[in-house]
Formats: sequence, structure tokens, C-alpha cells
Amino acid sequence: MLVTGKAVAALPHSKAWTFGPRGGHMVGRPKKQANLWAQVGLYTSLGFILPAGAVVGIAVGWLLDRWLGTSPVLTVLLGFLGAAAGLIEILRILGRAEKDANGNH
Repeated sequence: MLVTGKAVAALPHSKAWTFGPRGGHMVGRPKKQANLWAQVGLYTSLGFILPAGAVVGIAVGWLLDRWLGTSPVLTVLLGFLGAAAGLIEILRILGRAEKDANGNH
């Protein structure tokens, strides 16, 4: 089969490989599969947001505690504040994902 001057090998499940001057690459990739991987990436990243916020808060708190001599007050306070900021960001991302899934922008 030829598509726009390139040889195409038909594969099951409506996927095809094109073989052109630069080698083969996938065409006709189902949108559903691409959407699935986008969701996997989104939900995988959620597991890093909360700890990252806490770690950044702890690091900034530790530096401020060393500078101001208030150890461990700011480390604990900013650690909790960073974790809370991470939780709020997770809730915002999930809210946007739910709106996108429902078709509301």
C-alpha cells in the first residue's frame, strides 16, 4: 500500500509503520492510547508534588534557621507550609483534570 509516496506496512489494530528515507515510524496512532499515556504522566507526577513541597519548605526553613539562629522553628513551620502548598497544588491539578474529563473548560 502507498500513502503519499511512502510504503506503508499494515499492522493489526489500525496501526501502520511508514518506511521512508529516514527509516520507519508509526502513523495512525490511536488517540485513545496517546490520551492514556498523558493521563499516566499526569497522575505519576502527582506523587512527587507533595514531597517536593515539603522538602523545599524544610530546606528553606533550615537555611533561615541557621541564619537567624531559631533552630528548628522555621524548619518545622516551613516544612508543614510546603506540604500544605503541595497538597493544594495536587487538588488544583485534580480539579482541572476532572473539568477536562467532563468537557468543561
